[in-house]
Amino acid sequence: MNLEINSETVKLCEIISREKRKKVIEGDMIVPDIKPDILSISNIDYDVFITKKEIKEGKLYVEGLADVSAIYIAEDQNGSTKSLNNVFNFLEAFDIEGINNESIIRVNIEEEPIEYKVMNGRKLSVRIPITLDVSVQKNCEHTIAKDVVDNANIEMQKEEVEVYSLIDSQRQNIELNEIVNISEEKLAISEILKASMKIENIDYKISYNKILAKADAVVRIIYVSDTENFVIETYEAVLPVMGFINSDNLNENSEIKLEFNIKSFTLRPIYQDLKSTSFSVDSEIEICANVYQKKKIEIISDLYDPDMELKYQTEKMLITNEIINASEEVELLQGLMIPELDNIRILSIDANPIVNNKSVLDGKVAVEGNVEFTILYYNELKRVVETKKVELPYQQVLKIPEVKNDMPVEINVRAKEIDYRKADSTTLQIKAILEFNTLVNEERGIEGITQIELEENNNIKRPSIVVYYVKPGDTLWNIAKKYKSTVDELKEYNLLKDDIIYPNQQLIIPKRNKVVTLEIM
Repeated sequence: MNLEINSETVKLCEIISREKRKKVIEGDMIVPDIKPDILSISNIDYDVFITKKEIKEGKLYVEGLADVSAIYIAEDQNGSTKSLNNVFNFLEAFDIEGINNESIIRVNIEEEPIEYKVMNGRKLSVRIPITLDVSVQKNCEHTIAKDVVDNANIEMQKEEVEVYSLIDSQRQNIELNEIVNISEEKLAISEILKASMKIENIDYKISYNKILAKADAVVRIIYVSDTENFVIETYEAVLPVMGFINSDNLNENSEIKLEFNIKSFTLRPIYQDLKSTSFSVDSEIEICANVYQKKKIEIISDLYDPDMELKYQTEKMLITNEIINASEEVELLQGLMIPELDNIRILSIDANPIVNNKSVLDGKVAVEGNVEFTILYYNELKRVVETKKVELPYQQVLKIPEVKNDMPVEINVRAKEIDYRKADSTTLQIKAILEFNTLVNEERGIEGITQIELEENNNIKRPSIVVYYVKPGDTLWNIAKKYKSTVDELKEYNLLKDDIIYPNQQLIIPKRNKVVTLEIM
């Protein structure tokens, strides 16, 4: 006979797929006819943008582009500095069971150093190795028993669990179209050698049913000045990015996770009277706002009937909770020996922190790695742009009271606020702020009971009084269930005030005299 139960429908945001896939983007960059041949490459790097994520017939299609920028020394009379840019598109398909249009898709790009080769001075062959880190989440519904309507003779063990549900997911594309006027102390632009844009300082506010998402787009350019001696200049501008996202399901318990994804980026100098003192920035930025809610629910984790045969069906739930999300900033200060320092002018310094090793102890995480610095500078004597790469090791102990040595800790490091100064004629002092983000997600499966069936069984063996010696790992619940008793009976016969028992402790398990019968219809 099926018992009547009280149930609750629970929505859980579950990770249904996680895959890392290596990919190589290859192609050629052709020097335009109006530019001279390539003598040597001074600097080359790239940015990868995800332009589209589409679901078709159970497959996820990820489209993107690699925007490659190269600075080269020209094979001309003056050995001038020139630039070369090209965009390479790519498409990758993923087979993901259970994916649908309501799934939450995250794609992170892990970049590796670009490989290149100059071919005949007019062609630059590039090979770009990247890793696509794809994570897919979706809400899964489970109808789980909370209680039994008539449970007079059923022993139940309940558990309170915290669940994480996706209650809304919205996206908005923002068109960033700005004209930036360079300051008067800077020289006019002849040719832009390198341009970059990064999103920083992401924040949000909630007003009624709207999310005000805001961030800064930091745009940096390196350019050849419009002067007789072609001085290399740099300029930086901070442009605000803002969007309003509607969400009808916001409440005081909502947790919001924002992502700003650059889908395209174009920068062009603006000429007036054959002179450029400004440039245009055109970019499409996707703002993703996922609204989550945590709540606690009570479920039946185990049950039995001492006098009847009890069967039940279960459904597995995969619960993922964010236990720790902690950030800590550390200042890295290091002197670099550069013999030619008096003859160079720093144009930009980029830093790429890498985690090589981590060890987790209670309350602490020790992190070891190195920071790869790329220094782009102008050599005043040679009158060329050059690149220097330097690796600096770091060691840091992060104090996080909540962390335990058996937790799956994920460490992400990024460098920000990079500054530098000349300490003397051969030493460059670099200061960078390393931001360590420690993330711990708990993922565990829980068997939720969905249906309970009770039937009479006259063959249940009922032992006489048993003297039982507690073994390591035993609980009163497990012992009572094994010997068809109850926790209350064990506590009463053994004069226990609570549920605590110890290994080798002697327990008396009485024989049950009362047997409840059930008339099966």
